[in-house]
Formats: sequence, C-alpha cells, structure tokens
Amino acid sequence: MRKILFIVGLILVCGCIAVAQDYPKAELGAGWNLLHIDTGGAPGVDKTFPAGFFADGTYYFAKLIGVTGDFQINWHTFPVGQIAEPSVDVHALSFHAGPRVKFRMGKVEPFAHGLFGFTHVSGTGAGVNQSDTAFSLKLGGGLDVGVARHFALRLGEFNYYLTKFGVNSEVNFNGQGHQNNFTFSAGVVIR
Repeated sequence: MRKILFIVGLILVCGCIAVAQDYPKAELGAGWNLLHIDTGGAPGVDKTFPAGFFADGTYYFAKLIGVTGDFQINWHTFPVGQIAEPSVDVHALSFHAGPRVKFRMGKVEPFAHGLFGFTHVSGTGAGVNQSDTAFSLKLGGGLDVGVARHFALRLGEFNYYLTKFGVNSEVNFNGQGHQNNFTFSAGVVIR
C-alpha cells in the first residue's frame, strides 16, 4: 500500500511540475524604440527621438511574475538653432530593472511593469561635450502576441518615463528638477 501511495504521490508531483512548465521561464525582446522628451513647452524644439533601440530580458520565477532588465538607446540630431547655434547630436542611454507581471491568455499576452534605474544623456556639438546621469523609472506595459512556440511579436509597449535631471544639469531640457517623458517600443520576443 505504501508503494502505491508513493507512486501516486510521485505522479501527482511530476504532473504539477509538468503543468507549471507550460509557460516560458525566460524571454528576450528587442526592437525599435521611440523617445518623447519633456521640453517644458519650449517652442520649435523637436520633442521626439525617433531613432532608437531596446533590448530586454525577463526571467519568470512564477507563471505571471518575473524580473526584467531593460536597456534602451536613443539618438537625435537637433538642427541648427533649435537648442544651440550649431547642430547638436544627443544620445540617451538607459538601464532599468524591476518586476513584470504577464497575463497569459493563449497567444495574447498583455504585461505591466515598474522598472527602476538610470539614464545617461550626452550631447556633442561645435566641439563641446555635455553629459549627465540621473535616476529614472519606467511605468507601463505592452502586448506580446505569440506567432510560434518560441517566437512572439511585441505589438507595442508604452511607458511613462520619469527622469530626474536636476535644474543645474547640463542636459536638462525643461528647466525643472524632473522630466515627464514617454517611450513607445515594438519588436520581437524570443522565448
């Protein structure tokens, strides 16, 4: 009788483990990224960095909850006269990490996250280099749609993107102690 109970218990445990593995434990995403910056209403200044790239990785320690690391780079050349007399090349580089919750509903998988980290901005023009690094966070989410077992499309990810470049920062675009920015991303996910 003990052998039968042991075998039944073992089958139940193995069955629970097999059911628990019906979702990917890790995902890698990459693609295009757009950054919209807070210029404080400065007239005639480009607010959008349309050139950008993101890469993120998430490890799911439970079916719905995981930890994400996110890297993003955006660049833009401001034409002559917008923020300085010669044209200025600006690069924004960021790294964030934090919890992600993903709701798995068949092929459609919406997610939400709160990511914390830093942003480094640098600008070069007319032989002058300016740069600064500040705390930043991303609050948002998006939608992945599975197209194959190990492949999904990130149809969109939208984030409120707070940066804390101080009033005296060389790269502060709005003259305040914080900037209310937004990002939009789309790409592919391998899992």
